[in-house]
Amino acid sequence: MIEIQDIFNQYGDEYRRNHKLPLHILKTMIDIEACRTAELGGHVDECDECGHVRVSYNSCRNRHCPKCQTLAKERWLEKRKEDLLLELRN
Repeated sequence: MIEIQDIFNQYGDEYRRNHKLPLHILKTMIDIEACRTAELGGHVDECDECGHVRVSYNSCRNRHCPKCQTLAKERWLEKRKEDLLLELRN
């Protein structure tokens, strides 16, 4: 499945060259492009039992990043569902 990060990585440089964007938009685009890549650093987890190694890259933590905000969005939606259910019960 294609992600916004893929689109920004493929077309972002050219788009920025051809369009004047506000600084906050530029920062958001660059953050999303770098999110969960080696560019932001990361860490290595190794299983003590089997030795399996997993590299995890750091996220950009930008509030507009779909990768970083998916969990927050889902929590918000669940809370709104709970609020609606409580309201219906009353």
